[in-house]
Amino acid sequence: MSNTVLITGVSRPGSIGTEIARHFLNEGFNVIVHGLNQYDQQMLYKDKDSAAEFEGDVVKLADSDLSTEDGIQELAKMIESNGNINHLVLCHAYSTQSHFKDWSFEEINKHLITNITASMLLVQAFKKQFNSEQGCITLFSSGQLLGPMISEIPYAVSKAGVANLPLHLSFLVGEENIRINAVNPGPTDTGYIDENESVYKEIESRFNQKRWGKPSDIANLISFLHSDKGQWITGQVINSEGGFLR
Repeated sequence: MSNTVLITGVSRPGSIGTEIARHFLNEGFNVIVHGLNQYDQQMLYKDKDSAAEFEGDVVKLADSDLSTEDGIQELAKMIESNGNINHLVLCHAYSTQSHFKDWSFEEINKHLITNITASMLLVQAFKKQFNSEQGCITLFSSGQLLGPMISEIPYAVSKAGVANLPLHLSFLVGEENIRINAVNPGPTDTGYIDENESVYKEIESRFNQKRWGKPSDIANLISFLHSDKGQWITGQVINSEGGFLR
């Protein structure tokens, strides 16, 4: 049976999700991707007006907003009706600078719904349609357990929730030989901080190799987790930050 992976958070060329999709294509997977260009526009990414492109056939789903109930249900129903997806990578995120004085009900809940609620319901939908001998799920956490993120507390809290999911879900999905883990890619150069050269270089200096993480760094880890070589790893949170000094 061929392997089919659904990857969220795929819309612009420079994103982590796009690089993960390229890795899976190179390994012979059938690849389905989902993203939200509206979020890219909101975040003013330098490649916000360019669509992700691939050398190979990729099924691109219609955009939907995973901070809304309708957006989550739309994607969940598509997953449930598929029946052939045996790998899932939830790379989507809502992440904004949210200083204490600026917290609001709406902004906090956009983080919680997009990052936790959507992830939980999409994993549920994946398990409902699962019909393979084995499968694998990867969620995305962050560095919230390794040091304070004082200007991103709503994001940090939401990602702490994501980091708790693999431990608890591994026993439920393990009944059907599905592995589930979360990864923390650390600061990764996806173009979101290029314009602030001094901050970019200061962060760069904190890595062992004196360079930012690249999308391919975390894509390599995910390729391993979703291969036969990763079949003994489940219920874990893996920090892959290149020795980043906090």
